[in-house]
Amino acid sequence: MKKLSIILGVAVLIATPAFAANTVFYSWEDGGTILGSYGNLVDPTNVTGAQVGQAGDQPDYTCPGACSGTYYLHVAEEPQSGTPQAYVAFIENLAENDVVDASFFGFDLTAGASPSLRIWAHYAYNGDVLSYDGSASGNTDYTAGTGWDEVSHSWTIPAGKEALVIEARLYSTPSTGEYRTDYFIDDLTVTAPDSATITVAPEPASLLLLGLAGLLIRRR
Repeated sequence: MKKLSIILGVAVLIATPAFAANTVFYSWEDGGTILGSYGNLVDPTNVTGAQVGQAGDQPDYTCPGACSGTYYLHVAEEPQSGTPQAYVAFIENLAENDVVDASFFGFDLTAGASPSLRIWAHYAYNGDVLSYDGSASGNTDYTAGTGWDEVSHSWTIPAGKEALVIEARLYSTPSTGEYRTDYFIDDLTVTAPDSATITVAPEPASLLLLGLAGLLIRRR
């Protein structure tokens, strides 16, 4: 059974029908965090400036600041068990053969080893970011371990699927134990058909209702 959690409220960007792609860029400058999570993910926070992070049983490390702008996302795994996931985007109203492209930057100083991040996704149902309709897989590449590094992937939607949740997957060393590892994420980009709805996280002042009942709506 999956263990799920949710951050209240969302910012929804609704695309009007057209024959072009809709691209949303989000860099956490409005104070948002995540849409939900799976596994032992804790402390989703919007941070700024240099941050000291723990790295399991390894020495602490320092993230010097945002990849771009001023603010960025922090999440942590504690205790370490499995592969926690931060839900960073929700794309609804998809149809067969639609293409969704997504990328984000993760901060990583351990080249060739964990802790590291990877972009992944799973299918869901319209209207429920915490629903699950099977794995959509993702990129097998991890963050490179040289500081801020971009990970990206492209998904072609199969028949019978209507929504996609973009995940930032966390990989710690050791993979289990009473340890904590901190992760930092920035500069999320999602491209989907104009008929789709792309949802990202809002500023905390907008957290009013569960799920997709956020009040911040922008029409393209």
